[in-house]
Parts: sequence; structure tokens; C-alpha cells
Amino acid sequence: MKYIINKDEMTPKERMKAFGEGKAIDRIPCSPFLGESVAPTFGHTIYDYNHSIDTLVDVAVKSFETFRPDSIGFGPGLQGIPEAMGSEVMFPLNNTPYINRPAINDYSEIGKLSPIDPYKDGRIHYFLEALKITKDKLDNEVGVGTSVGGPFTVASFLRGTDKFLRDLTKNKEMAHQLLEISTQSVLNYIDAACDIGLTPGIAEPNASCTMISSKNFEEFAKPYLKRCMDRIIERTGGGSTLHICGKTKKVWGHMVDIGISNLSLDNVDDIGELKEAYGHKVCVIGNVDPVETMLRGSIEDVYKEARECIVKAHDSQKGFVLSTGCDVPIGTDPKNIIALMDAARIFGSSKVNINEL
Repeated sequence: MKYIINKDEMTPKERMKAFGEGKAIDRIPCSPFLGESVAPTFGHTIYDYNHSIDTLVDVAVKSFETFRPDSIGFGPGLQGIPEAMGSEVMFPLNNTPYINRPAINDYSEIGKLSPIDPYKDGRIHYFLEALKITKDKLDNEVGVGTSVGGPFTVASFLRGTDKFLRDLTKNKEMAHQLLEISTQSVLNYIDAACDIGLTPGIAEPNASCTMISSKNFEEFAKPYLKRCMDRIIERTGGGSTLHICGKTKKVWGHMVDIGISNLSLDNVDDIGELKEAYGHKVCVIGNVDPVETMLRGSIEDVYKEARECIVKAHDSQKGFVLSTGCDVPIGTDPKNIIALMDAARIFGSSKVNINEL
């Protein structure tokens, strides 16, 4: 099938500014979750991406030049803060970093943990410096942002996820103590990011309903996430994005209550249902399948699923941003990322009657 790829009439920065103000835009915004996974596309290893300021900047700039997303950004990943607090992280040459050994084996060791200094501890300062440089290079054309793992995920990676999940039932008091420390570390990163003019988003995958009950989310994740979002609102004047992997439908209300402006949805849930339930309160983001469609699918598959997302969510009251349901996987064909961007131009253009798609 032949498609009409309508030419962009606005820069990403112009588009998102108008979008935020509720003004007319040339097409639906599109911002796939890029980052370390596309480093090999531009001749870098994922190991270098996590250890080199120059590589971080180069991947971000080339990602924008190649794909033209409506936002660009990166952060220290889910492992960045836990590593800075003492967890051991392994860095395969071209695969996702992972926690090899948590910082504490027992709560008798909790006294050795202290909140991070984002300018001194671990690799956090690499990311902050690279973000400043990237912002200077791209700020005229596109908004630059950052993301950070949330308190629950940080605590999981400090203690060991299996142990920490058991603590929610068997050792609640110490779980809360660990969450207090991890929350302060996240707040310290938020402040450092805000100091350079960025609005941080939060990823909290270990608080998914795939991992914990909605009751445990309300007790162990929500209050700490709210403190982080309150700090972002205090520093920037508004809420930001929260992404939680896996199934989250049971906690959508709690997520919205935290004070977020944007709810990023994994592909396992229905973005149309989210729009109907909470589209009047938050901008909805998502949710093309990153594995089956982006990694394993064809360009036609990308077009098909992106079109379905647009049809379901384009008229969301607080707005809709086409994106992937999670990070674009390592090994994804760049043509599929370009296809996702083009889908916003084909099906989400102001020249198209979306209701007739």
C-alpha cells in the first residue's frame, strides 16, 4: 500500500510548545523511547554509552538528526543510582547493564547506605554533563529531557528484587526505611537535573502490577513517587511523565493522583481504555509494542499498530503522544523507528481526518 507522508511544518520544539498550550499543531507528536539501545546504530558500544560523555552526546545528537523525534533525552538508567549507592553493575559490551550484586544483603548493613551526591557518586555526573552539552547543541530545535528510576525500583536494586518484594510482607518497617533513603537519592538527581533546566521523568518498572499488588503499590510506591513528583512540580511548575512497565490498569488512578502530567503506557494495556478513564486528567503516551512490532515486525506492521494507537487516543482531552510501550529494543532496525515517526505524519497529520481512518 502507498502512503502519503505529510511533510513536517513545525520543528519539534515549536510543535511541543504549541501542543502544551493547546494550540493547533501540524501532526500528532511522536517520541519513541530511544537511548542506549540505538548506540550501535551510530557506531558505539552500549558499554561506551554508559561510560563516555562524548558517546552519550553523539548518540543523542545523531538520534535526533536521524529520527527527528519530538523530544530527546537520556538518564543514568535504572541501575545508575543503585550503582552510585554501592550495588555492583555489570556492563556487557552490547547488551543492557544489570545488577550483579545488591548493595546490602541484610538490613543490618543499611547504615552504610547514604543518598547520592549526583556530582560525585558513581556515573551520575557523566549523564548530567552530557545532558548539558546536548541541551546546548539541540535546544533550538527540540526539547531535551532526562529520566531516572523511581524510589521503589532503586530500593529493589539496593536490596535485591526478590528479597525486597518479600520484605513488603515480612519486613515492612525496614522496607520503608530503605525507600526513604532511595527517595532522597532520586530527589537529589531531580534537583541536579532541574538545576540545568531539565524536567525529569520517572520510570518505576518494579512497581508494576505484574510485580506487586495494587495494595502494595498504594503503600510502598505511591507516597514516595508523589514526593518525587511534588519536587518536580515545585522546581518546574508542572508535573512530568511516569512510565511503569507491564500491567498497570489497577493503579492508573494512583498514578494520576501522584500529580503526573503524562502517563506512559506499556503495550500490554489498552491505550483506548486509558484515554476513556483518565484522558481528561493526563496526556497519554504510547504504546506500540517494542518487541513484536518494532524489533521483529515490518514497516507495514509499525504503520498498522501506530495507526491503531492514533485512532484510539488521538482525541484524548489532555493530549496524546505516539510512542513505544517501552524502550526500543537493542537490534531494532532504524527503518522501523523512522516508520514510527512517519506513521505520525501519515495518520496523525492535521491534513488527515483521523475519524475516517
